[in-house]
Amino acid sequence: MAMDPRRRQKKLERRRARQKAQRRELARRSAGGLPARLERASAAPILHCSASETLWEEGIGEVLVSRQLSGGSVAFVAFLVDMYCLGVKDVIMNVAPRAQYEANLYQKLKERYTLIPLKPECARKLVEGAVEYAEDLGLAPHPDYGTARLIFGDVDAAACQEQYEYGSEGKPFFVAGPHDDAAKCKYVLHSLHQRCGPHGYHFILPAGLADEGVLEAIE
Repeated sequence: MAMDPRRRQKKLERRRARQKAQRRELARRSAGGLPARLERASAAPILHCSASETLWEEGIGEVLVSRQLSGGSVAFVAFLVDMYCLGVKDVIMNVAPRAQYEANLYQKLKERYTLIPLKPECARKLVEGAVEYAEDLGLAPHPDYGTARLIFGDVDAAACQEQYEYGSEGKPFFVAGPHDDAAKCKYVLHSLHQRCGPHGYHFILPAGLADEGVLEAIE
C-alpha cells in the first residue's frame, strides 16, 4: 500500500530536520578551525604521551601527545623537537577518527622509533624547555607551535621532577636537516654567531650547502 502523501511529507521533513541538526552540530564542532578544536580537546583524557628514543641518542626526535575525545575521534600533536638547537622544528596536528590516527601516525611512529612513555607534565616541560632554549639563541619555533601547544591544556609542567638538558656538551649544536635550505642555514648560523660568539657553538652542514655561501653568515 502506498504511503499517504501527508505522512510521506512529514517523514521527509523529520529527515531534513535531523540532517540540518547534524550539519549545525558539525559546524559547531568545527567553529574556529583547528585551534578552537584543539583548545576544546585539551580537557579530554590523554591517550598517548611519549617521546622517541632518538631525542636522547641524537638530540632530535618526536614528542607525541594525543587525547581521546568522547565522539571517538582523537586530537593529536606530534612535535619534532631539536634539543640541541632549534627547539620545535616541525609540527603535525589534527583531530581525526581514531582508526585514521592509529594507522597514519601512531603505528608509523612505533615502527620507526622506540617510543618512551612520558608523563604529560614532563612532555610539556621538555617541549617548552626546548623552545625557550632556542628562543634564547634568537631562533623562533615552528610557526604552528602556538596552535600545537594548546594540546597541553592545563597540564602543569612544574609538576615534572625530571631535568632536561639542551645543547650538546654545553653548546648549541646545529645539524642541518634534509629540508633545511641555504636561507634557513644562514639564518640559524647568523643567530648563533651573534648570540654565542665564534667559538660558542657547533654545526654540521652538508657539503652542498657549504658551497652555497652559507658560511658567509658567520664571516
